[in-house]
Amino acid sequence: MIHPTKYIGLLFIVLVLLLTTCQKKEIYSTIPAIEYKSATFYKSANGTDSLMVLAFTFKDGDGDIGLDQGDTFPPFQASRDRYNRASNPFHYNLNIDYYELIDNQFSLILQELEPDSVPPIYDTLKYNFRVENITPEGRHKAIRGDIEVHIFPSPQPFAKDTVLYKFFIYDRALNKSNVTQTPTIVWKRR
Repeated sequence: MIHPTKYIGLLFIVLVLLLTTCQKKEIYSTIPAIEYKSATFYKSANGTDSLMVLAFTFKDGDGDIGLDQGDTFPPFQASRDRYNRASNPFHYNLNIDYYELIDNQFSLILQELEPDSVPPIYDTLKYNFRVENITPEGRHKAIRGDIEVHIFPSPQPFAKDTVLYKFFIYDRALNKSNVTQTPTIVWKRR
């Protein structure tokens, strides 16, 4: 004859196993979702900010985030226009636009491409990156994590100190994530 406390112990173990194995898996959309996480600055020897590490979180239901080194054929080919700008939007899968605080509002910054032409030719100042392939092995491809990128101060000679960055990613199926942004960031340049 089994003692009643053994039944209670056995029932407790069965309940614990049921509760831990029946947890619902989080389901993510196949369109990537990103969210700003942090901006960390590194200083040069003279005390000015020389590098910012921008971190953000991502989620993707089918895990097709990132590109392999060999992903250089359409639609990921590196094509350039006559100003040496990347003209294929999918070659870089992380796109960051740069804004400066001018007259109490943030403005997308332009850089001069041909200063001697009349009128001068401008384009937006961007930071573009190719995030490497981080698709997980195995049957379940849903993925979430953090991505960090290194950003140097604006190369413009009269760049403002107060800026923000807006950014998004593409997955390999060419799905564009939401566009998110940093809070106001102040670079210590002097």
